[in-house]
Amino acid sequence: MSATARLNARVRAGPLSQIDQGRVLTVRLSPDSYGRPREAIVLRDAAGTPRAYLNLCRHLPVPLDAASRDFLRDGQLQCATHGARYRLEDGVCVSGPCQGSALHALELGIENGEMFVTDLPPTWP
Repeated sequence: MSATARLNARVRAGPLSQIDQGRVLTVRLSPDSYGRPREAIVLRDAAGTPRAYLNLCRHLPVPLDAASRDFLRDGQLQCATHGARYRLEDGVCVSGPCQGSALHALELGIENGEMFVTDLPPTWP
């Protein structure tokens, strides 16, 4: 598989029915250019719309959950490392050192009740 094909791959995220309000799924993505693992988080926002973001804080390049699998606080995504809070509907940081920055949104497709995340390489910062 070519590098371009690999980076534009659709990754199965599971059935849409798996993401009830308040539940976050993780989806393994291809490694970054340094070989480090990456993953997406898939969730529903307050309106029930499915969303997908790269599991990577905008302040420091660390997973939001710091491997705890605990992502949500008071209806927002929270970075376990430094407490930044992100809105579910657009991934924008509303409090913390990265305030105003947004998580890397990933394309989330739904076909026949199955979710697929498009694995695109993020740019940092």
